[in-house]
Amino acid sequence: MKIGFSKHIKISYRADMQTVIIRWQQPVTFTEFKMNCLAILSLAKEHTAATWLFDCRSKGEITQQESDWLSNEFYPKSLQQVSSRVLVAWLLTPRQMQRLKEGELSAVSSDCPDVSRKAFLTEHEAVKWLEDTVAQMEFGKTNQ
Repeated sequence: MKIGFSKHIKISYRADMQTVIIRWQQPVTFTEFKMNCLAILSLAKEHTAATWLFDCRSKGEITQQESDWLSNEFYPKSLQQVSSRVLVAWLLTPRQMQRLKEGELSAVSSDCPDVSRKAFLTEHEAVKWLEDTVAQMEFGKTNQ
């Protein structure tokens, strides 16, 4: 189900996966990036969707400034407003993945108990990780 589209992004909600998906269509400024992420937060809040797919393949490089903002402001806000646990799958190009391995973009690669995140080269792998992780979390709830 398509929710929003602009020249910069396409945001949708997949009810079958309870996942919000954002696809950047072109590079964006830091201000646009923040506005795009806040749009995701609004949609996630509306659907109580704690699983997200960030498709950055057309976005360009993820900057340290964006990573710091996500880690210090966006993720904490999402934990307050949407869910006590959030899953974020990042879809990257091979070049972005290489840069990720060379540097430290904690918003993409670091895990913490409340925000699980992982980078992928293919959408299939990203979706599978989201589904498997949700299934593990559900299994854990039923066995407590």
